[in-house]
Amino acid sequence: MLTAEENQLLCRVEGDAPMGQLMRRHWIPVCMAEEVAEPDGTPIRARLLGEDLVVFRDSDGRIGVLGEYCPHRGPSLVYGRNEEGGLRCVYHGWKFDTSGACVDMPNEPPESNFKHKVKITSYPCQERGGMIWTYMGQENPPPPIPDLEVLNLNDDQRFYAKRVQTCNWVQAMEGEIDQSHNSFLHTWLDLANDNSGRSRISEIRAKDTAPHFEVVETDYGVCVAARRHIDDDSYYIRITQFLMPYHTMTGPYGEDPVRTWRCWVPIDDENTLVHGANFHPLRPLTDR
Repeated sequence: MLTAEENQLLCRVEGDAPMGQLMRRHWIPVCMAEEVAEPDGTPIRARLLGEDLVVFRDSDGRIGVLGEYCPHRGPSLVYGRNEEGGLRCVYHGWKFDTSGACVDMPNEPPESNFKHKVKITSYPCQERGGMIWTYMGQENPPPPIPDLEVLNLNDDQRFYAKRVQTCNWVQAMEGEIDQSHNSFLHTWLDLANDNSGRSRISEIRAKDTAPHFEVVETDYGVCVAARRHIDDDSYYIRITQFLMPYHTMTGPYGEDPVRTWRCWVPIDDENTLVHGANFHPLRPLTDR
């Protein structure tokens, strides 16, 4: 069991918290690209590591990830007008481009150079694998985006979804790598009603509710194996990968299986944004 101090170190991400600072050194998925698909389209709000952000695509298709609040009087730029290469605050019309530079200040006289002295927080971003990624750390240039298999496929080979969990990122993520709860939370009270196509696995999980865990440390995280007894000579072993700092990949089921990737991104100390994708590395997904 972790001590209270160790738990705080692991779970807290806001401000100067060490874990949050570590995560800022990695590329973070902000949203799906389809959420900001249109140039000059409606901006969207995002919150990562306790920091409020706004995401938009400008007139030329460039993505901007900026601090949410205008530095003048503090209105949210999510209500701004996305037009002519920048995001314009609705209060006094200050406009910021994707780099965070103020490019127009219509409530200043033409001879004023004050706009050149104003800049809003901005973070590098890339569009990769149907998602918008941002880097909130200090390295310049940033490290490469992780070369995850799901990011290198055609759009018809993957299906994205996301959700918010009202708990810290560790509470959210650890359920993904804990195979013992499958015998209880993800099972059937009456196995005769199992229509999942995995009735044999359900039987094994019901028979052996206390799997034996083994963990191997890797260069990128840990590999977790959960072993259940089938009979005296055979076992069911399920493998889960944890990739630092917040990626997981769980083992697929059956022949020609669809794979699963998830990313457990801290919104703040108490909420988690879960990005996930089902994908097949060799063929398009079917409607089913």
